Amino acid sequence: MIVIAALSGCAGQRYQTVYRYEAPTDAAGRACLARCEPKLAACQTDCQGKYQVCLKAIEPTVEARYSDALKRYEAELERYRHELDFYQLRSSLGWGYHLGYGPWPYYYTPWPDPYYFAPTPPDKPSRDKLFKQVRQEKCENDCGCQPIYDACFLTCGGKKVPEVQCIAHCPKDK
Repeated sequence: MIVIAALSGCAGQRYQTVYRYEAPTDAAGRACLARCEPKLAACQTDCQGKYQVCLKAIEPTVEARYSDALKRYEAELERYRHELDFYQLRSSLGWGYHLGYGPWPYYYTPWPDPYYFAPTPPDKPSRDKLFKQVRQEKCENDCGCQPIYDACFLTCGGKKVPEVQCIAHCPKDK
């Protein structure tokens, strides 16, 4: 009970700052803001286009890495098969079991029997995992459109109001 109480005390509340946008109320500010939104849309469209070009460009890299990973997997699989055969041979001959120390009913050994454990099979490579890894390395998804929009929004008289919100282990609303 003490351990549970101590661990529950470690789970503190977590907060995150989010921003609320308040548009300008005057006509000039709204007209200015109307010019900001097409700039944001154009930036995001350009960013998505570059991102799609990048995704197509990394295909050869992904295929090369996947081919190399499959070759390594085949080698590891062959080594696994050899180790498994050797493990089965040792098990069938009774190797790896302690005979114990002292007279027969009274022996003690600190090692588990058998002390040769079965080998673990290798993990098969996943093309999707490799694609995600290369995509994270090579392709930028954030083009910096939001700071440009924020600057335009604030120039037009809008307000960016920070708010702190609880995101984990939040108290229940009353």
